[in-house]
Amino acid sequence: MVNVDLLKQVFSEAKKRHVYVSDAEQYGKAEHWEPGLMGDCEDFALWCREYLNTQGVKSDLIYCFTENRVGHLVLSVEGWILDNRCAEVVANTELIDSGYQFLRLGDGDGNWFEIVEGE
Repeated sequence: MVNVDLLKQVFSEAKKRHVYVSDAEQYGKAEHWEPGLMGDCEDFALWCREYLNTQGVKSDLIYCFTENRVGHLVLSVEGWILDNRCAEVVANTELIDSGYQFLRLGDGDGNWFEIVEGE
């Protein structure tokens, strides 16, 4: 069972320190994934993942479309989502209800799986 208080603590720390910078601005290319608190959604999610991993918490990356059909990456821990666009840790159902569409899941071993709606 996940320690939601730990998720909230990690998320709060990340949100306080995160500075959004696009990959184009920071790296001069459209996409670059690097764990860090200066960067875009991928960097934020990867930083949270690394931190939680040091605490023994397994997590999955989820590639999704936002409510505006924009590609986005969030971190999922047992149904809880850490999303740099949100003010707090939220349940995955809350994002789905707001219009997010989960497309692919990346596990801790680097494997990516298609998410099929209704499964």
